[in-house]
Amino acid sequence: MKRTTPLAIVLAGTTALATPVLAQEQALSLGEIVFEVQGAEPVGDVAAPFTLSGVKTATPITEVPQSVSVIGRETFEEQHPNKVDEVLRDVAGVQSQLYGYDSDTNWFYIRGFNSFDTGAFLDGLSLFSYGFGTFYIDPFLLERIEVLKGPASMLYGASSPGGIVNYVSKLPDGSEGSSITTGADTEGRAWVSGEAAGVMGDDLSYRFGAKITRQDGHGMFEEGYEGVLFAGATKAFDDGSRLTLHLSHTDMDESHVGGQFLPIYGTEYEAPFGYFDDYFNAGDPESDEYDRSQTIATGIYRTTVGGWELTDTFRLGRADVEETYLYANGFTSGQVPTENADVSRIVFAHDSEATIAQNDLRLTREVVTGAVTHDVLLGLDMRRYSLDETQFSSEGFARGTALDPADPEYGADQPALTNAYIDGVRTQEQVGLYAQDQLRFGNWITTLNARYDWVWSDFDNRIGVDLDRKDEAFSGRVALAYDFGSVTPYVTAGTYFNPQSLDVAVAEDADPETGRQVEVGVKWQPNEYSLVTLAAFDIVREDVSQTFVNGGFFDPQILGEVRSRGVEVEADLSLSEQFNLRAAYTAMDVEIAEFDGAPATVGKTPQSVIETLGSVELAYAPLAVQGLELRLGARYLGDSWADNDNTLAVGDTVLFDAGMSWDFAADWTADVNVTNLADERYTASCRTDFGTSSCWQGEGRVASFAVTRSF
Repeated sequence: MKRTTPLAIVLAGTTALATPVLAQEQALSLGEIVFEVQGAEPVGDVAAPFTLSGVKTATPITEVPQSVSVIGRETFEEQHPNKVDEVLRDVAGVQSQLYGYDSDTNWFYIRGFNSFDTGAFLDGLSLFSYGFGTFYIDPFLLERIEVLKGPASMLYGASSPGGIVNYVSKLPDGSEGSSITTGADTEGRAWVSGEAAGVMGDDLSYRFGAKITRQDGHGMFEEGYEGVLFAGATKAFDDGSRLTLHLSHTDMDESHVGGQFLPIYGTEYEAPFGYFDDYFNAGDPESDEYDRSQTIATGIYRTTVGGWELTDTFRLGRADVEETYLYANGFTSGQVPTENADVSRIVFAHDSEATIAQNDLRLTREVVTGAVTHDVLLGLDMRRYSLDETQFSSEGFARGTALDPADPEYGADQPALTNAYIDGVRTQEQVGLYAQDQLRFGNWITTLNARYDWVWSDFDNRIGVDLDRKDEAFSGRVALAYDFGSVTPYVTAGTYFNPQSLDVAVAEDADPETGRQVEVGVKWQPNEYSLVTLAAFDIVREDVSQTFVNGGFFDPQILGEVRSRGVEVEADLSLSEQFNLRAAYTAMDVEIAEFDGAPATVGKTPQSVIETLGSVELAYAPLAVQGLELRLGARYLGDSWADNDNTLAVGDTVLFDAGMSWDFAADWTADVNVTNLADERYTASCRTDFGTSSCWQGEGRVASFAVTRSF
């Protein structure tokens, strides 16, 4: 019997809801049109803005019964980050840039768990990724970033237990104005960007922009480029409904940066040759290519149907990524280098085309029963992800030519890429029904969630065994909070699930990942511009899989049960008219609780996970110089392990940052930023795959300068 896939349902729902046919037939007076999506509007100086993350209805952060952090566009405009994971460095509970500076991927763990593959969302819809079939989001496209910590399956379906990062697009919201920014940094990056927003008539708002970046430095063999375009429009109809359409395109053509996949000896530990140079590139200029072409189209339709507020968010996306690369794979003498040992290398290439189709239909309304007010949410969420990929290596995974770590010579002929060891189409489809009730009675706030998901995963393997499985699971959350006015304590308990990867080796018979979290916290908002959040959590993650590299093959294995317990503190305090303090601290205990395959690892910390993180930044705006802000900050990255057996330690480090923003003339702003002020040499993380360690050098000192002209 032919199965009707969720994609068909998604496309049918999108077609039906992309036009205002569900709106009330009777025309209403427009009055004052509000184009913006509440919970996705500019953050400004407000410390506890409304958010959609964690509840899917516009709710102040203080009333969301989990820890939530919001980073507004104002931070991007001050710091001019090249990537999203740069601004995640100061968020409690988040370990970002695990793999050093990587120009094409945003890497982050939340509460000790990898969250960049199933924890990345855009405008509330999952940017699910697998392998190299990823969607890259440039910070230029974003109005804000929201980090929801802890399980989120009760609203979003399959996702990371550590939490999610929701990217919020720059949407047309009725604002008017334009700007042009140009800048450069000491690593050779240079960029120019511009955007404009406005209204046409009484019922149409628009917003569009473009950015072109020259990428260089960080050990690249030659410069590359990235181009980003976006455009959006919001149309208001006579019946009060609104339709927003948003389109973005990203194009990248560059070579790989250095400091990646290096052996632990020479990176973290001294080798006979000493240490690798900064951004040592173990690749080769003759065998190095990275190209990405990506388009994402999103729509948001809002109307009223029979007393219910209806919101439908739908998306189509495509990312085509091609890559050729030589990467380091230990030494010719093994894990520990002997005198005169060279760096061993593997030749690798892939061609990956990922497509995604999604639809999230939500109905909300307020219901009053006696003294209790209910904010009711009902939803239907559907997603189809497909990855057509081919991965190549040299025949039999023969290594590429070795490289002298002290005096590398590039340009040698490499083995031909004749072996397609992965070739097929992976597909995952998800349908979820969910409900939420936020009950308010007196000062009490109770949040109840329930969701049921069906997930179909298959792999049409052109050279091997196919995969075809179905999973289904219930997830939920129960939370209670009490609003004292400026202080809101809360307690929450929730569950999550996440189907196993699309690898046949682990996914055919393995149960889906499941788990639970209990979180207790308090949120204190002494004034409009200040917020302090304290949270303690306990997450249990069961049936965890972890992928190792075994002789060149990706070998997923069931790791068992992992537990993460910890405390987070995050503060954004307006101390006076001149001083503002931001601080974050995370202390976790992450351990492998069960692992039948390797009992010696039980009680140990998973590789690459940093358990202690901290940051502080003081901003000073002298009254004597209007429009000037000076910033000084410090970041602490605790130690970690390069292996699950905890035999290879990676040391901790303290990094200092500084910045200045100055409105030096009417409509003119200059920004100067310096990260890793002391140019501290450190290792971002290491991991060990079947005896071979790989480490990533942390980013050294980078100074940038940018000027913005507003119109």
